[in-house]
Amino acid sequence: MSWFRKPTSSPLPLAFLSRDSANICNVVLMRYGELEEGIDVLDGDGNLVGSSKIAARHALLETALTRVVLPMPILVLPPIVMSMLEKTALLQARPRLLLPVQSLVCLAAFGLALPLAISLFPQMSEIETSQLEPEIARATSSRTVVYNKGL
Repeated sequence: MSWFRKPTSSPLPLAFLSRDSANICNVVLMRYGELEEGIDVLDGDGNLVGSSKIAARHALLETALTRVVLPMPILVLPPIVMSMLEKTALLQARPRLLLPVQSLVCLAAFGLALPLAISLFPQMSEIETSQLEPEIARATSSRTVVYNKGL
């Protein structure tokens, strides 16, 4: 019996899963107070309507999803692009260019990932008052209110 066995599957899904669960735990633990106390919701005129735990839950969910999506382009795009570029005659003839090209590809992935992830949900998210606590729905005549989802 061998103590060292060849892995039966790729470790990549496990790496994604562990990174995503750590990101979600980080968001929930750092912003747990918002879940307990709620976050401010504003009407269409910018007036404070109240503090909502339901809006806080929505904000944390949106932030957690943003944090899950953020590293994906950084982890997925460079290997795909580099596997295609390594087959080109230019890089095969000049292997010293491999590191600078890979650095530029990673820099481009970093530059694309952050705006892409942040743009998934608007900073000031909107929610219908009918989905919130009854006291908040009674406190305004607006059909929707907005809240700051955070980063």
